[in-house]
Amino acid sequence: MMSRNLRAGTAAFDGQRVAAVLKRSNIGHHLHQWQAAQAKTVERSRKAVGDTAQQSLVHLLNRTSFGIAGPDLELALDLGFEGFLEYQLDAEQIDNTFLEELLVDLFPSLAMSYGEIFDRLSDDDFDPVSELIVATIARQLFSPRQLFEVMAEFWTNHFNVFLLDGPVQYLKTVDDRDNVRPFALGRFEDLLRANARSPAMLYYLDNFSNTRFGPNENYARELMELHTLGVDGGYTETDVIEVARCFTGWTIDTRTEEVFVFSEANHDDGSKRVLGVDIPAGGGIEDGEQVLDLLLADPATAQFLAGKLCRRFVADQQPEALVSRVADTFAASGGDMVPVLRTLLLSDEFRASENQKFRRPTELVGGMVRSLQPADGSNYFSVIFRQLETLGQIPFFAAEPTGYGDEEGDWLNTNALLSRWNLGYSIAFGEVPASTRVDSGDGDAGDGRREPVMADYFAIRMLDLLGSARTPAEIVDRVLDQFLHRQVGVSDRAALINLAAGGQPATVPLSLSNAVAAARAVLASSLASRYFQNR
Repeated sequence: MMSRNLRAGTAAFDGQRVAAVLKRSNIGHHLHQWQAAQAKTVERSRKAVGDTAQQSLVHLLNRTSFGIAGPDLELALDLGFEGFLEYQLDAEQIDNTFLEELLVDLFPSLAMSYGEIFDRLSDDDFDPVSELIVATIARQLFSPRQLFEVMAEFWTNHFNVFLLDGPVQYLKTVDDRDNVRPFALGRFEDLLRANARSPAMLYYLDNFSNTRFGPNENYARELMELHTLGVDGGYTETDVIEVARCFTGWTIDTRTEEVFVFSEANHDDGSKRVLGVDIPAGGGIEDGEQVLDLLLADPATAQFLAGKLCRRFVADQQPEALVSRVADTFAASGGDMVPVLRTLLLSDEFRASENQKFRRPTELVGGMVRSLQPADGSNYFSVIFRQLETLGQIPFFAAEPTGYGDEEGDWLNTNALLSRWNLGYSIAFGEVPASTRVDSGDGDAGDGRREPVMADYFAIRMLDLLGSARTPAEIVDRVLDQFLHRQVGVSDRAALINLAAGGQPATVPLSLSNAVAAARAVLASSLASRYFQNR
């Protein structure tokens, strides 16, 4: 019943589309100007690196944000661990007006209805895919509602749809705005019901073609395996068949305002039996709603989601005792994320889990940008996009229903680690490749070869980072304080001091130029170290 020809099949995409949107919007410049206006002019007055309270806050920020920005750490130190957590859990009271108004102004598709998006598809300068990607990256990097953005990404991944899967590219913007973000820190029930009716989900998992004449089990299977009960949640193949029958007729019609429609004529209105519960004949659309009721009430759903949240925030091998407590809170609260996250993040297991999670690319690149705050914002979004593309985590680009992986093994391999190290080195030494160009040199040697075009706009304010530090030990401590915000091991600190000294006595002050070079070397090593690669 899709009605409009919205280019079924996988869409073509390359970074030039994002580059065009970035050039038109100049978003980096706008955000940089705003960020500069918000920056405090006073020197930070906080405790020395290594203070127990600060280390606890750094751990909290590392797990509940896309990187530690200086103002966030200052606020966390003022509010304390529980105070800052409550501040982030109450996202509505955190003023985010400027960012959201700016994004809608620069990227009009974010506020459009399905019909308005469909009507603009023939316009050459209209690209809702790139606008959604850039807006999502901007929110992750600049929103003061960092825990909210972490949870929005968590649920986007949980209810994953591949952005380039045919008409999903025109459906996902509204899905993200109306079916995911409003409930990121809300009730799981609202998320589940919204996603069951999501046109993007109905297309991606083929339920739009699920009829009594030709049942399709894709959505039914993923609904139980990935969205609720988990693969070991106790359902059977018969349950998959019966759930698919319950969702026959849940489809899409692009001629309608909401796009989701229920087709009575295509619904199997016979009796069904799901998870041991009889569903009488004649229920119509309520058959699917009753299935959602059963899944929401099943203890396996609470257990599965608790495990997934603990894996996201605590460790790949999540502590079973904590999973049980989080599942109990989930069940008692009706799936309300605020008490669920409070139980998780205030736990002893969470506090003891520092450095047990490997940064995924969004967290790695986000951490670099948010911590280092490049000096010019006009173009570095191009660098960010290219790095996420290289490292394999562009927002909404996970092709499988499982979404992006959340364990170290999903991201840690030799090539990926080398790319991470190269990125850290390039940023520290101001040699970030922005793009490539064909070598125009004379002769055959130059024909067709591509050479990197360096980005002078991802510049770090090295004099600000260095401050008054001049001896190798001062330089190391300054970089660790300003960037990692915590101590490193005694032997690691000694190695960094030797690196900064460059063979000279470690207690002798360096000239300004040598001090800057030493700070760059220490920064590059810190970015490559396990202290930054882990969170």
